[in-house]
Amino acid sequence: MAELHPLPFAHLIRRMFREFEKQQSIFDLPKQKFYRSNDGQDTSVEFCGMKAATPVGPAAGPQTQMAQNLVLSWLGGSRILELKTVQILDQLKIARPCIDMTNVGYNVEWSQELRLEQSLREYVAGHMLIEMLIAANVLEQNDPFAKTEMIFDVSVGYDLKGIQSEPIRNWLNSIKDATALVEELRQQIPADFSQYRNLPYKTNLAKSITLSTFHGCPAQEIESIVHFLLTEMDYHVIIKMNPPMMGKEKLEYLLYDRLGYHDLEVNPKVYQVNITFDDAVQVVRRLKSTADRLDKTVGVKFSNTLEVVNKGKFFSDEIMYLSGPPLHVLAMALVEDWRKVFGSEMPISFSAGIDQHNFSDAVAAGLVPITTCSDLLKPGGYGRLYKYLLNLESKMRELGAVSVSDYIIKWGSRKDDIDAAIIANTSEVMAKVLADPRYSQSKNKSVPRKIDSHLVLFDCINCDKCIPVCPNDANFYYELQPLEVEYANYCIGPEGIVEEIPGGVLRIEKSHQIANYADFCNECGNCDVFCPEHGGPYIKKPRFFGSRESWEKLDGQNGFWIEKRESAIVLHGRIEDKIYALRADSTHHHAHFLDEALVLQLEWPSLEVIYVENCEPELVGHVLDMKVCYQMAALLKGILNDQMINYVNTAFT
Repeated sequence: MAELHPLPFAHLIRRMFREFEKQQSIFDLPKQKFYRSNDGQDTSVEFCGMKAATPVGPAAGPQTQMAQNLVLSWLGGSRILELKTVQILDQLKIARPCIDMTNVGYNVEWSQELRLEQSLREYVAGHMLIEMLIAANVLEQNDPFAKTEMIFDVSVGYDLKGIQSEPIRNWLNSIKDATALVEELRQQIPADFSQYRNLPYKTNLAKSITLSTFHGCPAQEIESIVHFLLTEMDYHVIIKMNPPMMGKEKLEYLLYDRLGYHDLEVNPKVYQVNITFDDAVQVVRRLKSTADRLDKTVGVKFSNTLEVVNKGKFFSDEIMYLSGPPLHVLAMALVEDWRKVFGSEMPISFSAGIDQHNFSDAVAAGLVPITTCSDLLKPGGYGRLYKYLLNLESKMRELGAVSVSDYIIKWGSRKDDIDAAIIANTSEVMAKVLADPRYSQSKNKSVPRKIDSHLVLFDCINCDKCIPVCPNDANFYYELQPLEVEYANYCIGPEGIVEEIPGGVLRIEKSHQIANYADFCNECGNCDVFCPEHGGPYIKKPRFFGSRESWEKLDGQNGFWIEKRESAIVLHGRIEDKIYALRADSTHHHAHFLDEALVLQLEWPSLEVIYVENCEPELVGHVLDMKVCYQMAALLKGILNDQMINYVNTAFT
């Protein structure tokens, strides 16, 4: 199974700043899609007693798992980042593929795919990278610190025993005081970026937790978990709720009768095992009393996902989790129901089908934070985020609103009081959502089109959709010199004599090529969903690993890794279960290409064969495929071309 392997902190720093200098992008997000604001609209909000410059952020999911995810989310305008859920079981085996955004959105993901200590390191590293970007003013704002106030919100699961375990206790204490790790990473900042070594990096990275429990977690256990987090761990707590709490009748009326999703089958077990609405009200009332006494915040989040029966062939699991447009309607209905009980006093976080078109309305309903996930898995990826905020600012200007609270009051029919406006706006937003056909099944049944073409190692239609739809930024592009070369192969003949035999012709027609950084690829399948060609970029395109260890762990799968040996660079390749190596020495203009039996000395970079050595003369009939030699040479030259910065060449340039 694919595993994630974080990049060393120093390499992330080099990649981030050098890419911005050369390409005016960071982790493949173009500069023009960074969120920056030099006008007077105050989009800040308060969350758990802390200030955030905007109310938007990624939900706990694929956009907040690794350091580069956090940077990309922040560049897009996220200022409340819900970190991917951590739990005591940190060596999960998740089915692959695990994300399907063909239309409404489904997944079979769980919690973090890193070990606990790796998750902590990635979260601290991500925060430090963001602080470096602020200091460098990469947003190019009149005030470098404008709209940069940011909150990390921890997500933790899934049961009381796990959350009370010593490893999770230690983890939660460590992210509240990350001094030791900050100092360790500070020392890893490369000398050529020494100006960032003495920044006053924040060490108390989180004060709030969004609790994610198992579907079917009993009400009493939820209450016990929150009480523990409030009292013993000293955190503010937001409780993530599930759509079935509204009851079977209302949920299926909305899903089937109003929205028309008759093709979906809700897992029938959810109505028996999930907390009911009335129980949730009683639990939260008791917990609020405890929180008030401790000067802490208790809130709720609408909503967690909805379990539906898997009727397709994309996933292997029997149950999958729904997201996107239909979940937006269900979650907004829960917000309205909850507000009828608690008024506007109860903080509500929101996550369900948020995009640039409905974000401003969610702000008007007083929701904080408003988190997104599915929309960022569609073409454009993190580059879709900045439009959320530009649209909000535009609507604020239209209403003459100078702040979010001012916007809430001026948005709807109640304009006399903020609390009354939140209640009224919530009902108006819900009515608007129900009347909008874009949430219906008829508007969400189309799927990305495939053309009659199959991906291979080189050349594709170059739409580049696979790059931004990858939440981990694992796919990237590079440039190489197109070529057409006729080659001969080498065969071990009788008595071990090497013979030259006919080969073929290798053509690489395009300079623009796609590759995959395998250490960041969890084989989620999302790039395959949106690629117009068949085969999957993460499968067919060259996969580069960051180390021999990670390369060998995926034994049996095609892939490459590069190492430096004295004056030479060595590209190791595994292709169709055969191992090859190309050792290129630019200083001395020679190279060696070898497989299990034959070694060729070549002139570099022309690849003219100087001599052939047979190391296994008894392997009569063995053929060394020179097509692989030319492919690996093209890859080596293209990937290491530092005019296009990527995760691989960062270590060598």
